[in-house]
This record gives sequence, structure tokens and C-alpha cells, in this order.
Amino acid sequence: MSTKTISQILVLGLILVVAACKPKLIANTSVKDNRSNRAVIAFMEEYRNAIVSRSVPDIMNLVSPDYSESNGTADPNDDYNYAQLQEKLEKTYAHVKEVTIRMHVQNIFKKDGNVNVFYFYNQHSLIAMPAGEQWTAVNDVNRLVLRPKDKSFEILSGL
Repeated sequence: MSTKTISQILVLGLILVVAACKPKLIANTSVKDNRSNRAVIAFMEEYRNAIVSRSVPDIMNLVSPDYSESNGTADPNDDYNYAQLQEKLEKTYAHVKEVTIRMHVQNIFKKDGNVNVFYFYNQHSLIAMPAGEQWTAVNDVNRLVLRPKDKSFEILSGL
């Protein structure tokens, strides 16, 4: 065997070893495939379906009565709770005719007994405007904070 052949075999072997060490990911996510992450992904799909159906009751069934949102600011004037979230969703969805949303979960980690879910989303909504219906698009990264509840979760913040 030549030195070139040995080098090629060693490089191929190294590639195989590196590929074998890569963790298996849940399809369409960037998170490891394990039972706890699958439970979170199933919850996120339930949440996505509630958004697509524009069902405020279905969304609120996923939200904790302890829900609190600070909008990431120190200003208490933009904070809202469970009841205010429901009002906000009802006002918003009164004008929304159709929603499509794609989510890509990027990271899941536990902190203080809760589950933090970072995800990218691409949402298109058909909105009834005074001048007629118009499509809007939002692409962003968001974080939901979930609390384990029974065999699922409830949303504590992030909407």
C-alpha cells in the first residue's frame, strides 16, 4: 500500500468516527432525539395547531393561569397576565382570517424546574384591514417558558 492510500483510509475512518459521534436529532429541529425533548416537540405542535386554527380557547388551554409576560423590558406598563393575554388574543384573532406558521425548535433546556424552548418561526397571516385583506409575514426567534403539568406542559411566558 502506498502512503496516499493509507492516508485516504485514515481520512475516511476519521470521517466515519466523527459522523458516528453526532447525536441523532428530532426531524425538523436542532434538538437531540430523546423522550423529554419529544414531549416538548409534541407540545409545540399542539401550540402551532392552536395558532393555525385561530382558536383562542385552544391557545388558552395551553397557558398557565400563572402566565406573566414582561416583554423583556423593565417597564411594567407593557406587562400582561393570563386574563390580559386572552383579551389580546381575542382582539387580534377577530381580524385574522388565516394563519400559516412553521416552527423550528433550536434549543430546549431546563432551568429552575421549567423548560425553556427557543424556536425560529415563520408566520404568514391574512389580516382584515379597513382597506381590504392583506397578508403579513413575521420571521423571528422566540422563547417559551413551559412548566411541566400532568403529562404535558403549560406556558408560563413567551406569547
